Order: sequence, then structure tokens, then C-alpha cells
Amino acid sequence: MKILLVDDDPIVILLQKKLMEKAGITHQVDSFNNGEDALQFLAKNGSSEEPYLMFLDINMPGLSGWDVLDTLNEMNVPKDLKVIIITSSIEAADKKHAESYRKIVDFWVKPFSIQDFIQLKEKFNL
Repeated sequence: MKILLVDDDPIVILLQKKLMEKAGITHQVDSFNNGEDALQFLAKNGSSEEPYLMFLDINMPGLSGWDVLDTLNEMNVPKDLKVIIITSSIEAADKKHAESYRKIVDFWVKPFSIQDFIQLKEKFNL
């Protein structure tokens, strides 16, 4: 499984990588500071049958996480692409909106902890 981190905050990406490391998640990780770069990466590399897990921030300049999800629905991306929303939003409307996307498997509110990644490892057998 390949892991994609998409967040406009480099500190959040660094924290995610460190927590994954501590949780024993050793899969290949690619990170992107915006949705456009993540979509370009998937357009080039996402046609394989290899599964992907994307951590996607919904509040980013340029393309929001919602925009990325809408574009993914139109693209020929890996069938086995799962998305975990990463957000600082505690709005119920955002969580409700996330339920309308089949690729979304979880919704995490920042800040997250090592326990979140340990549970993730167990849930997806990472």
C-alpha cells in the first residue's frame, strides 16, 4: 500500500510521518503541499492495481480537499484508493458532507495522536 499525505501545512505532514514511524507503519509515503500536485501524481502513477491510502486536508488554498475528491471521482484512479479526511474543522456539516464520498473511510480532527495511527494500522492491517 502506498500512502499519500496531502496538506498545505508542512508541520502537519512532518507530524504524520513521525507518528506513522512510531506506530510501525513502514509503507512508502509521498507527500504533497496542495491538491493539484497530488492529483498530478495520481494521474501519472495511479493506474496500477496497488492500493493507496490518502490523508487529505479539506481546508487548503487552491483546490480544497472537497475539490480533490470531486476530481478523483472523474479520474481513472486506483480502484483501491481509500481517503482519510484530516481537518481542524469541528463542523457537523463537514462530517456529513464526507459521508457522501465512497472513498472516504475515516474523518480525523486535528490534532491526532499516535493512538490514531496504531488503530489505523490494525484496521487496515498495515
